[in-house]
Amino acid sequence: MELQNGNNLSTLESNFSDEVDQLSSNEEYVLEFTEIFERLKYPVPKEIKDQFDRIVTSKKIPFRKAEGNKKKTFFVYAENKILMKVCNSLSALEVYQMYTILSESKAVEEDDAMKDFLSQPCVSPEALHKVKGLKDVAFYYFVLTLMRKKMINRLYTHKLYFLLEKLKQILGEEKKTCIHIDRALEMLNRYPIASHPPGLCLIFHMAENRIGSSKDLTRVRELFEKVFMYDVFVKVDPTAEQIKSIISKLKAARNKFYDSLVVWFMGHGSKTYLNVKEGQIHRRLDLIEPFTEIEWFFKKPKLFFIQACAVKDNRKRFSSSSGQDLKALSTQVDSVGWKAPAGRVWQEKYADYTDVSNINCFADTLISYATMWYQPAARDEEGSLYVDTLVDQLRDHGSQESIENVLRRVHYNVNTVSLQHNEPGQGEVQWKQAPYFESSLQKEFIFPKSTNT
Repeated sequence: MELQNGNNLSTLESNFSDEVDQLSSNEEYVLEFTEIFERLKYPVPKEIKDQFDRIVTSKKIPFRKAEGNKKKTFFVYAENKILMKVCNSLSALEVYQMYTILSESKAVEEDDAMKDFLSQPCVSPEALHKVKGLKDVAFYYFVLTLMRKKMINRLYTHKLYFLLEKLKQILGEEKKTCIHIDRALEMLNRYPIASHPPGLCLIFHMAENRIGSSKDLTRVRELFEKVFMYDVFVKVDPTAEQIKSIISKLKAARNKFYDSLVVWFMGHGSKTYLNVKEGQIHRRLDLIEPFTEIEWFFKKPKLFFIQACAVKDNRKRFSSSSGQDLKALSTQVDSVGWKAPAGRVWQEKYADYTDVSNINCFADTLISYATMWYQPAARDEEGSLYVDTLVDQLRDHGSQESIENVLRRVHYNVNTVSLQHNEPGQGEVQWKQAPYFESSLQKEFIFPKSTNT
């Protein structure tokens, strides 16, 4: 995908015109059914195929096929693809045992929302085994019931996790008999990333008066385009108004199938502000917060990487319109329960008040900074220490480890490098750079493995 640089409109902006860009329910159904036909290896009816092509073209939907892959993997929600993998891994007997666990669990019996479901007659294990496809029907009927009752969604899957944990106990602790259960649990512990492209990577690159910054841009763009296979859009030297416009146009329904959002800002800055062309933007109010308020990215991971100094130029404090800054809550999980994955004391206090249908828009957000507050960030003709180290670690570990673990590796490596700076009146001064991150991610985020590696 060719992108324009400089002050011209980038591909992102030109694609996101001001024309009517909302998807109707019928249009969304056409997109989903087309992929379902292809995934099930059924020929797509010509009328549906023609409608699909027309919708993709007219709405400028950012869809592409994986190289060497004939199947579309963009128009079915990622959580459904993950559930399909879980279902395929289970035997007919194991699905029956999940129903048995449900009917015998005291925790589930106390759940009023499940009383109707538990009153339904259960299909025999023999029928589940003999009748082709009945096992799948039984599994999806249960899952759809939970979804309809707003008890699970793409993010909150702990009720299904609870059942699989109990199933694992029934099967025993032998590794060979539980490998598929462990894989299913691992998938549920992660954000569902199953579409292609898996997400959108947006780069705001300030080139003016930043020697070596073009090499940072090249490294990041190559990593996300060629390794992680993201849609990458670059805006060079944007104004505050252009950034606002881009964020606004991302609200179009055509972007709802992305599984994640990655935003880079490369430029100068202070603790509170980031420098853009002809002005400044507030780090949180003008950059981070507007992205978190886009409906299509609710319950999806949003990663921000900010390569900019945080010097003392402006010590005034500004409060966010959303109130206090959110921080990720980390607790010791003593047991896995039906109502919430927490210990008994916590459940006694809070479990009756849990609600997975709503979410704070600041949740599922990670912000990585090149340096601590009131500290500079190193950069020379070869690029910046932070971006160079981050790209190196993402390339080697981004598809195997959580983003938090990768960032700890970045922190470790950056802190080992001794830096020199020519301070007026003091000469050469040695110093060290200390990146850090804030996170409200609720699950593990791991970048998808490249189909080319």
